[in-house]
Amino acid sequence: MPPSCFVLSHVTVSSCSSLNWVPHSKLKYIQRASPEELPNELIEDSKFVPLNAEDPRYGPPALLLLGFEADEAPKIQQLLKELDGEFLKVIYCTEDMVTRSLWEAMHTAQESLEEVKIDKSLPRICFLSGLSGEEMMMFIDAFPETGLKPAAFAALVPNSANKPLQELMEEIMGDHEMLTGEQL
Repeated sequence: MPPSCFVLSHVTVSSCSSLNWVPHSKLKYIQRASPEELPNELIEDSKFVPLNAEDPRYGPPALLLLGFEADEAPKIQQLLKELDGEFLKVIYCTEDMVTRSLWEAMHTAQESLEEVKIDKSLPRICFLSGLSGEEMMMFIDAFPETGLKPAAFAALVPNSANKPLQELMEEIMGDHEMLTGEQL
């Protein structure tokens, strides 16, 4: 891994690198760490590929929030406004979405947040969709300024689109715990 690379997952306050490493085959998972801090298993794992500012958009313009609560919505909306990201649909994960594919979950219609039965037992993961690599990096860099609890970040990519959310969630959290020794 080049010395200027970072692995992305749990948000930290450090500034964004021009090249970030994220998993590819199942999803793009985002965590920051210096190359020296990464376990050999993670470095050697072929599912990790670079996330570049030039990466194209994929999927519908949406954020799928797992483990977030309805009272956090104003801070998420404020962040999107500050980043000119108000075009993104914000979707809160419900219990019935966990068995569906990530693609289906990203296309879920939620007309009224008050009527959504958010599954609060899930780990805090934010799936990003319909954003370029640069836009994802901007969102992740700005997230700590919201004052919200930390979250892991992942991107919808073609190879993860048809995987069940439950499977992706377990993989992300396994990688997160391997990298940080912490649970979200």
